[in-house]
Amino acid sequence: MNVDLSLADEPPEGLVRAQRLAIQVAEEFAESVQPGMTEWETHDAIDARVIELGGIGVWTPTVVGFGIGTLSCFPTDVPSSRPLWNIDLGTIDVHPITQDGWWGDCTRTLIRGGNVPQQQALNAVEGIHEGLLASARAGMRACDWYAEFRSALEPTGLVLLDRLGNIGHSLTQDSSYDLGYIDAYNTTVMTGAWAVEPFIGNHLYGVKREDVVWFGPSKVTVIS
Repeated sequence: MNVDLSLADEPPEGLVRAQRLAIQVAEEFAESVQPGMTEWETHDAIDARVIELGGIGVWTPTVVGFGIGTLSCFPTDVPSSRPLWNIDLGTIDVHPITQDGWWGDCTRTLIRGGNVPQQQALNAVEGIHEGLLASARAGMRACDWYAEFRSALEPTGLVLLDRLGNIGHSLTQDSSYDLGYIDAYNTTVMTGAWAVEPFIGNHLYGVKREDVVWFGPSKVTVIS
């Protein structure tokens, strides 16, 4: 086990503040977005809310997708005039920067209406995500965390939608992806902050949930 002992077991306060800002904004909008609101409208309101709450901007573009727009969740995806329907799913991915340069990263999926298959998909990703957080341990390799995901995904009948075939990435104060992705091929022992973001679905819609986990030398902390 090759763990960086220079790291603290507890996450840096700056990272915690940034991630709590990300969670607050993502969850506010997952709760407040109403049918008829467009992806663009929601995107602009999210970016304004980050500034209102003391952030200085975002380190990668805010991603908002409604309906068929939930099939892709990638920073280069440009929001459209597509509205949220009254029976629909939506994804919101927020990446704030704090005044002291820390980065946050949080995704929440919202649902409106009573569509049973959509709710089942949302329940599936939330269950998978909960299991991933529970399975995280100090000294774990990225590929082993990915293997936990594959085992949990198989019985759902859904597929991984991430276009790069991963479920997350490393994260630092002013950079990301330095230690690679959480995928089948990355044998890196996870240290420091990692964003875990299972993104699954079918040919009609996608669901996603994302949080940041701190891997210390002997302790793992889910930032909430």
